Amino acid sequence: MNREQEQQLLDYYSTADKYIRSQLHSNAHQSVFTKENDKYQWLVLEQKSQSEVEVRQTDRHGTITARDNYELTRNIPKCVSVERICEGANFQIPFNADEINLIYQFGEQGKTETCANLSAILPQVKDSGTRQIVKSTLKKLNALSEETCAELTATTKRRKIAERDHSIRARLAKAKEQSKQPTVAEQKRHRTNTKGKGDMEL
Repeated sequence: MNREQEQQLLDYYSTADKYIRSQLHSNAHQSVFTKENDKYQWLVLEQKSQSEVEVRQTDRHGTITARDNYELTRNIPKCVSVERICEGANFQIPFNADEINLIYQFGEQGKTETCANLSAILPQVKDSGTRQIVKSTLKKLNALSEETCAELTATTKRRKIAERDHSIRARLAKAKEQSKQPTVAEQKRHRTNTKGKGDMEL
């Protein structure tokens, strides 16, 4: 994990209370960030393999509230799994890609507003598979604390916006590069003109 990838991950989880790198707890295998005057709220970026990083977030009591896994690509880290702690219980609730997309589309700052948005679309959903995804997302969000739900929504939105912006920039760069390359017709015309000039000079 290079510094650019590390900063990208840090940006996903950053809030008004910014994380500060802990030189004491960071090492070759993990980067640890803490909050000022708080020894329990940590953000840990642990390198599981050359291409995998696990991100863990703890609350004011030192309990792990978030556990996400990323695949390191040449571009930006790709999220492959998302888990959040169940309120009042010590186990993590996994969210799949479809559920995360719903949170991105309908998530608000508060848990009540997000769940209200999802409940509002249920009567309009005709496809049974999609209805099940909306219901499972609602059930999982309702099992989270207000704070954890708000963090999940904010992190999801920041990550999805970064992915979208990167995709747009990549497509624009590709289009710009293609516009510089001559078309087949132009290449053929250039070869014909060059050949003609050569014949004239002889």
